[in-house]
Amino acid sequence: MIQTLLPAGLLLLCGVIWRILEPGGLPVAQVRQQLNVLNIYLLIPGMIFSVILSSQIGSETWLLPIAAWLVIGTCLIFNVGVYRHLLSSTPDASKGAMILAGSFGNGVGLATPVVIALYGLDAARVPILYTLLGSLPITWTIGIAISLSHAGHRIGPMWQHLLNSPPLWAALTSLAIVSSPFELSEPLIATLDMLARAAVPLMLFTVGLSLNIKGFARLRMALPAIFSKSLLSPLVALLVGQALGLNGATLGALVVTAATASFNVGVVLADRYDLDVELYGVTVAVTATLYFCLLPIWSWLIH
Repeated sequence: MIQTLLPAGLLLLCGVIWRILEPGGLPVAQVRQQLNVLNIYLLIPGMIFSVILSSQIGSETWLLPIAAWLVIGTCLIFNVGVYRHLLSSTPDASKGAMILAGSFGNGVGLATPVVIALYGLDAARVPILYTLLGSLPITWTIGIAISLSHAGHRIGPMWQHLLNSPPLWAALTSLAIVSSPFELSEPLIATLDMLARAAVPLMLFTVGLSLNIKGFARLRMALPAIFSKSLLSPLVALLVGQALGLNGATLGALVVTAATASFNVGVVLADRYDLDVELYGVTVAVTATLYFCLLPIWSWLIH
């Protein structure tokens, strides 16, 4: 497994080093923003089309969003209970950031490259469908509601954020094409395959750019969220997946997806709604590190 994951880890490390050195004098925030735009509007939609159009869409495909709702719902209940009741003295901005960080994972950005490395390109449908049909609708509804309740700052109605998502539209369109007699031309399929191959390294590099080591002195406040994201989420996914009858590479990819680090979109939400961005960044860094450290354990449990 180490041999398989080493290239992914090295690409992520390249992003971390770039963040520290800032080659060319460009601010890392500007580089990350531009790469995220490229990912979200071109490479990730292309990868989604490539993966779903080449996959066998069966009954288990529609079980993945259900699994996502159950896993994320469990983590939300845990984090809301801890931060709203047991740690009630925590500032509201920190509570909101930690509830988001402990409940939602970086399914497309981090889990997809890892799943491809472990289980092959066909298994990439698991983090894609888990995230886009399961996690994304909850993120832009309940996630924004949590942000609002802890900050009171709002920009635009929630449905606009949900609909303004090229990856979501790519998933829905590709599922519609797969379910119809329509077939894409070979040159177009080849182009989508090229986009898919380009998306994986760039996503890992961008995750590395996002890792923030500032604010580690406040790590204690983030421990419940870290526990929820790194341990509770994959354990619940394993139980839910088995209960739904998933097995093999699909079950493995589900657990690997649920175990992934706190999602990078949360940094955007934290900044937009005046939550604790620094503490959120620390949580992303810690959960990303734990993600790679704990992957052998999840693989052992699955098998």
